Amino acid sequence: MKKILTLAIALVMVFAIAAPAFASGWDIEIEEVELKDLGLKIQALATEKSSNTTWNGGSGYAVLEKTYPVIAGTKVHAVVTVTIPAKANLSKDMQAYMTNNQAQVKIETTNLENVKVKAVFTSNDKPYYNETLTGTKIKKALASSDILEKGATITFEITANAEKSDKDAKIVAKLGVYNEWKGDTFEWTKDGKSYKVVHDTVQDWFNVCKGSDYVAFPTLDEKKGAIDTSRLITVFCGGEYYGIVKQVNNQLAFQGPTGVISDPDNATYKKVKAVLDEIFGVLGFDYEGAKYMQEDHFTKFFGTVMEGSDGLTYPTGYVAELVTDDPSVNPPQTGDNASVVGFVMIAIALVAAAAVTVKKVRA
Repeated sequence: MKKILTLAIALVMVFAIAAPAFASGWDIEIEEVELKDLGLKIQALATEKSSNTTWNGGSGYAVLEKTYPVIAGTKVHAVVTVTIPAKANLSKDMQAYMTNNQAQVKIETTNLENVKVKAVFTSNDKPYYNETLTGTKIKKALASSDILEKGATITFEITANAEKSDKDAKIVAKLGVYNEWKGDTFEWTKDGKSYKVVHDTVQDWFNVCKGSDYVAFPTLDEKKGAIDTSRLITVFCGGEYYGIVKQVNNQLAFQGPTGVISDPDNATYKKVKAVLDEIFGVLGFDYEGAKYMQEDHFTKFFGTVMEGSDGLTYPTGYVAELVTDDPSVNPPQTGDNASVVGFVMIAIALVAAAAVTVKKVRA
């Protein structure tokens, strides 16, 4: 019985620690910065034209107060509206983000097919663009703020069909400012300081820079991103390269052009260590924690500058009929269906109770 109880607890612990294991040493808190200046909303629309109140596209489709159940093939119609104030009321930072194509709209759908998004950008009472985008993940950069005088309204009219009957259909719209990889380079700002990483895919190096100084991380390959322990993590400081090595006393030392520098009071040691601490600090791990490095890490932790989101859920209209000849099999009469995790926890509790009972009986 003890073996069964031990096995049950071990299984629970495996599931509990599996998710954190994927963090790979990157201990960074992602700051959620509220979207400023710009407005975002999503509305469900009727699928047939009428004379009722219409959304500001004026196409004759009524705005619905709530969504409706869907099954495979059901048509879905919605609109995402982005509002941008006049340039005089737009912050300097947002103007720069828009000019750099960092201000973007992202629309993602779940359990929808034949997705079409008609994007219309109107500024100064004139259409700036009118195009149709397709796909379940759509991204569109806002235009430069230079075209704004009175402000702008951008609408993304979405039409699609539910793909499967037994799943909810969802539309999620995000509006924000994002840092992205441009070729082999990614740049971001943290705590008022600017950083850059250059990914050398030929030599498999990530050079994480602060100004002209940087730390170079050797990796085994692009997909896995594991640090190549056969090569030294290197600090480039003051025009020289210093490989990071460990001393017998487990203290960091630097292998430079004049040999190994291990004295913490040495002026060169202090300069190199300062660069090391700066870069490792912004990445959220220490020397021992440098296990994995991929482009996705930088996008995940430093990609979103600020963001707002809105969404719609169309619940499934599918009803499954329980057919069985076994009178002992009955559907739940009240409450929600228990989750798989719930059943697992109940089973563990029963096993634990049985173990205690057996122990008392034997006693």
